[in-house]
Amino acid sequence: MKKSRFKTAILLLFAVGGFYSCAEGERFGISSDDTTPPAPPVFDSVQRLPGGARIFYTIPDDEDLISIEASFTSETTGKVIKSAVSLYAKSLDLWGFADTSEHVVQLYALDRAGNKSTEKDVTVKPWEPAFTKVAESLTVKPAFTALMLNWENELQQNINIFVDLSYSLNGSPRSVRQAISSRKLTERQFIRNLDIPETEPVKVHVSVADAYGNESEPRDFGTLYVMRDEMLDKKQWLLPAPGEEIGVDSLGNIVYMSKSGGGFPIETIIDGIVENDGVTTALNRVDLGSAWNVQKVVDGVTTTINVNGRPRANVLIDLGAYYEISRIITHQMVNGVSAVDQKGWLYDYSNVGTYKVYWLDGDTDTGVWRLINQTRIDPPPIDWTDLEVILDAAKGNEAFMYPDDPKFTPRTRYFRYETVTGFRDNYTYAPAVLSELTLYGRKAQVQTP
Repeated sequence: MKKSRFKTAILLLFAVGGFYSCAEGERFGISSDDTTPPAPPVFDSVQRLPGGARIFYTIPDDEDLISIEASFTSETTGKVIKSAVSLYAKSLDLWGFADTSEHVVQLYALDRAGNKSTEKDVTVKPWEPAFTKVAESLTVKPAFTALMLNWENELQQNINIFVDLSYSLNGSPRSVRQAISSRKLTERQFIRNLDIPETEPVKVHVSVADAYGNESEPRDFGTLYVMRDEMLDKKQWLLPAPGEEIGVDSLGNIVYMSKSGGGFPIETIIDGIVENDGVTTALNRVDLGSAWNVQKVVDGVTTTINVNGRPRANVLIDLGAYYEISRIITHQMVNGVSAVDQKGWLYDYSNVGTYKVYWLDGDTDTGVWRLINQTRIDPPPIDWTDLEVILDAAKGNEAFMYPDDPKFTPRTRYFRYETVTGFRDNYTYAPAVLSELTLYGRKAQVQTP
């Protein structure tokens, strides 16, 4: 008896569900014989947007209504640009205008059968679009074997930068186009690996396009000359003994050479080898943050000095001759791909996150260390794989001595690398380790008395 009642209840449940399902199907389904268009939306007002417009309206009373749409034909591309919102939205944003002129767009409604209401002409007058704003903010500067581009994108819309270069190489004319995409608020990008003599003029034109096919007129940045440098020969370098005094800082304090830790000789930091192929481990670890002490005689008294100067550490390099330095590469210490949480370890542990670089103004005894720049190394994109992170860390982070205006440092015999923080705890963790340092620059000319 109980089973019979339960079976009857189930059948009734399905019947009721089927009834409401059919009712809903009739309410929202597409009817092949429905040819009646919905009423058009009632236009209310327009709000100006950069390169677009926000249209406010009253939704028409139609039970089959599915969406409100607006469209216009682009005068620059000839393409129809549309925007659609659900029937519950109270406004609609339409983008893709190339200027601040008045434009007439069509506002209409659609029902579930695909019927379209009559179109309502709406006049809009956008603010200046993002792509022209970006084009106006763009700057191009020569850099070392590269060109440096800077721009601002206050609206953070998707834009594309097209860079056209024209120059001659070995007597043959060359034309190169490179594209860069971005939506960052502020951006700095490089056209790198330009194997062009520094005496060869390069003509530069840049245009900016948006996602709707609008593109600015090519902007002529004139003739630029790529700067050239070369990697300094590490075989000529010398590392002072740990605790050796070389120069003073801006406050007159003596600067000491650091001592390595973790059982790895500090000389490996300039041996020219980054032992990493993406699979094996980097063995040339140099720990610059450990508290290693050196006994020194100061004014006749034996004193214990922490030469790492924790929380900072100094690597002082005798370049073997006078150079003007252009850029530096910091190679991180890397473990193998089998390490747990490799990505987090590389960029949340004690690898170098921020550092300072100096040149010595004067000789080793009386010289003053002049700050060149402080650099912060950005972690890689979060969507990179562990292997991509490892290879990038081994390749190293490249930075110009003067990042905002690439140029050579004054002539110097000594170079100083001071670690400031690692990546851990949002760049507040003091100790830092690295695998290798590489410098670029040029031999300084001999100064005449």
